[in-house]
Amino acid sequence: MSGDIVATQVDSIREMGRNMAAAPMRDLERMSSAIGHVDLSSGAYGAFGLLGGSLGQAFDDVKRAALTYLKAKRAEVAGIHDKAYSTANTYVDGDGNAGRTAVDITRT
Repeated sequence: MSGDIVATQVDSIREMGRNMAAAPMRDLERMSSAIGHVDLSSGAYGAFGLLGGSLGQAFDDVKRAALTYLKAKRAEVAGIHDKAYSTANTYVDGDGNAGRTAVDITRT
């Protein structure tokens, strides 16, 4: 294999990782931003004392759970990108090791 072929394959693997992660990552970022801007409050329900306080706490819990979920999904999508780069780097390392082994064999 020539160096150009290896470089092209490695770049293709990296590009695939970028492409697979880009759209879902943008969607997750938009959702996180939207949820971050939502103001969930009990509003007028606060006049009902304990019920209003419980409702306000429930709203806070829902917002926190949504943000936690999106953060976890973002980490999973980032993992796709990282795995593609790791695969590409392993490919390059393997090709380099094969080349060094071939040189060592011809020297003996």
